[in-house]
Amino acid sequence: MRNVITRSEKTYKKTLYLCIVLILLFFTSFFCFYFLFSKFLFQSNNSKSISYNNETTKASISNYSLGLAKSAVSIDQKAFNTVSKNIKLSCSANAINQLSNDGIKAENAFVNDGKKTVFLTFDDGPSTTVTPQILDTLKAYNVHGTFFLVGQNIQLNNNSVTLVHRIYNEGNAIGDHTYSHDLRALYPHNKLDVNVFMNEVDKTQNLLKGILGQAFFTRVIRMPGGYMSRVYYKDPCLTAFNNILRKRNMVSIDWNSYGFDAEGKWKNSNEIFSYIKSTIGTKNKVVILMHDTYGKEETAKALPRVIEYLKSQGYEFKTLK
Repeated sequence: MRNVITRSEKTYKKTLYLCIVLILLFFTSFFCFYFLFSKFLFQSNNSKSISYNNETTKASISNYSLGLAKSAVSIDQKAFNTVSKNIKLSCSANAINQLSNDGIKAENAFVNDGKKTVFLTFDDGPSTTVTPQILDTLKAYNVHGTFFLVGQNIQLNNNSVTLVHRIYNEGNAIGDHTYSHDLRALYPHNKLDVNVFMNEVDKTQNLLKGILGQAFFTRVIRMPGGYMSRVYYKDPCLTAFNNILRKRNMVSIDWNSYGFDAEGKWKNSNEIFSYIKSTIGTKNKVVILMHDTYGKEETAKALPRVIEYLKSQGYEFKTLK
């Protein structure tokens, strides 16, 4: 008996096959689209992550205070590590703030380009008494400074550790001012001990890394007493010292304006301001030495007048890197 396929059955089968083909096309297109979209989304997010990490890394890429207390008591190491761990949680955001910090390489600070530029620098901190006042003033006037920190003072207490974070977070630059600031240890017999000096620089550098993250590095150092004092005494070790700095992409910088807030007799804020003003003179490039260690409250009081004077004279405020 022959199978007879009616026209309606043929139409039905064609319609069924067509539906199956359309359904297969639909699902194939859907999965292809989903795969391509997922790949694009992954690449986009990955690109953003890489960009952020690169920016964070880039960001990681910037005297006479003879009475620094040698008997400073170090904080408990466990407490120090705890504070440091908590601080690290927001270091990535802080690094981004550093990107907006328009710093100038320290070796170019005194290069005359026809512009009036000033660098506010603060030595021997941080201190829990003076550094916060300095930071409040800088923030109020919307300017930044460069803080040359002493490792021993960083470790003095938990609040000092937090202040390092605040200095960095608010867009200021950080320099290395050795660990002890002990002139007898750094310059025995009035001669630079290069190994001792660089070990102290590294010790402070490692403290800063412990607080701000391992990517942090400051290439700017300031010698206690100043590089100029080593030149004055014709220190025979300066050549070796300079070679080490060059190999490590580091630079030492002094100053050409000073309030004498850590030399001679005690001075009030008016006297400190007068000294700074007179030592600025008519210079276009000015690096001002001030101190934010303990007992320098008069320096903090003088700072607003210093900033207002500099602004009135048309100086642009920069940091060192």
